[in-house]
Amino acid sequence: MLGPKSLQRLLAVQTLYQISINELSNENSLDSILKTALLQPGLEELAKKPNFNYAKMILNGFLNNSDKIDALIRKSLTSSRKLDNLDKLIQAIIRLAIYEINFDIKVPKKVVINEYLNISHIFFTGDESKLLNGILDSF
Repeated sequence: MLGPKSLQRLLAVQTLYQISINELSNENSLDSILKTALLQPGLEELAKKPNFNYAKMILNGFLNNSDKIDALIRKSLTSSRKLDNLDKLIQAIIRLAIYEINFDIKVPKKVVINEYLNISHIFFTGDESKLLNGILDSF
């Protein structure tokens, strides 16, 4: 079972993934996407007490720094691996983790990496977690 902050991170990942598919707009606001993401399996506990302050903080942090974060990620990838070619869910996980590591200094890097690796295990069973760990360790 994930703790409260872990659930907020999971919500943020699912929301950023949905944003990557359906861009933000007047009709498709961050709040409405967050509420839709709350309906996903695994977030039942968070849905009971819908406080997404932490999820909103890291999402807004990423959205406000997305160009800088994507540039950092692109620098860390090998020439054979491109950010845009990665699965959109992996992109969401990496982007939010990099935001927390580089722009939100309150949480130790080791904790952030562990949290996002745990989230990646929810969605993936293959080498995606190794890829994620390798990228995040370089920051």
